[in-house]
Amino acid sequence: MNALEVTGLSKRYSDFSLNNLSFALPQGTITGLVGRNGAGKTTTIKSILGLVHPDGGSVRILGENVNPSVMQEVGVVYDECCFSAFLTIHQLNQVFAPIYRGWSGDLFFGLCERYQLPADKKIKTFSRGMKQKLSIAAALAHDPKLLLLDEPTGGLDPVARSEIIGDLQEFIEDGRHTVLFSTHITADLDRIADRILIVSDGSLKLNEDKDVLLEEYAVLKGSPEQLRQVEQSDVLGLHRGAYSFEALCRGREAMQKKYPDLMLDRPDIEQVLVLMEGGARK
Repeated sequence: MNALEVTGLSKRYSDFSLNNLSFALPQGTITGLVGRNGAGKTTTIKSILGLVHPDGGSVRILGENVNPSVMQEVGVVYDECCFSAFLTIHQLNQVFAPIYRGWSGDLFFGLCERYQLPADKKIKTFSRGMKQKLSIAAALAHDPKLLLLDEPTGGLDPVARSEIIGDLQEFIEDGRHTVLFSTHITADLDRIADRILIVSDGSLKLNEDKDVLLEEYAVLKGSPEQLRQVEQSDVLGLHRGAYSFEALCRGREAMQKKYPDLMLDRPDIEQVLVLMEGGARK
């Protein structure tokens, strides 16, 4: 069963549109949702949660239409902490315990202790990184079947990020838990994602298994003159420079045979995203 099914999701604003997005998240997987600022990642997550009313399409969570009961199985972490700045961790536990039927105070306090968060200080004294770790602890504390993360590692140092990434890997190991992870830090997805979704200007440009992406996709490189020999139908993304070009293609072996005079590299997720947007990685 899929943990999440999004079908034909659309939302129109005066200056932006989410255009007919469709994808599914199998249980027991981590899916990375990537794209530049304003691409539609947050609108997608808010539409799934019902915080934004879509103009079209449908969302099913754990095989059900969105309803209060199934939302008990969803955990959320936004890019900014949403908790009252005047509460302590102890008080936050008292707030959430009666709201979530699966809430575990022991798990919540255990995670907060591991993340080195002071239980008796008000949240307003926390740094941005501490607030993000608190948000993640609260999201995990009621054992959600589906975890939606919108830039969850923003503001975290590399050690803390690594710790959170490790927790997410453990979270899905039993096959019952699923993660949708929106982030700009594509290195996190290189490490843990099973699937990659790339959103650009409100449209889904890529929906691919990560292993396929890293093994089957290729970047052709050469001079501007050599670009003329590359068929346009082979190019998924392109950057033209004054003295060179980079072209994203699918079918590594086929491209190697077809264009033996060109250099061919394996891309990572960041390079796939940048080339699909027509840019060059710094």
